[in-house]
Amino acid sequence: MRRSATPQPAMVSPWAPCAAARRAQCKALEYCDFADNGCGIGDQTGTCKRRPDACPLAIVASPTCACDARIYNSECEAAASGFDLNAHGTCDVAAGRFTCGYLQCEIATQYCRREPHLSSEETFTCAPLSCTGTPSCACLANERCGNACMGSATVGLTLTCSPSA
Repeated sequence: MRRSATPQPAMVSPWAPCAAARRAQCKALEYCDFADNGCGIGDQTGTCKRRPDACPLAIVASPTCACDARIYNSECEAAASGFDLNAHGTCDVAAGRFTCGYLQCEIATQYCRREPHLSSEETFTCAPLSCTGTPSCACLANERCGNACMGSATVGLTLTCSPSA
């Protein structure tokens, strides 16, 4: 894991606000967590949170886009490196994958489930396809939120659920 060698300014409170555009930074062992995983775009304010000391070994990597435009093996590894998740999905996408918010799903074997929430940040999941043959929205009709499918077998399938509390 990469740690910043440059000392960052000390904050008054352990959970002080931070913002990308105003350069309000967190302590060296913290990262700025933005409620919408938007990386502080538009000078949104986030909260300084402690970086994880260790991350569990992932049996299956979940390629995760972070605010430094790099892909990490998990959300925990991004936070441990000092970066929040990037829900804009602006990281480079590996061949055979597609963007699912801050995650990258496998086109041939997974679909993206996007779940907006009214009282918390949006969540994304790369779920296994249970279809046989060419993946399509029709084969996801029986999945949760299956009536809200977009995409194709060549660009990836995304189910967007209705906002929940």
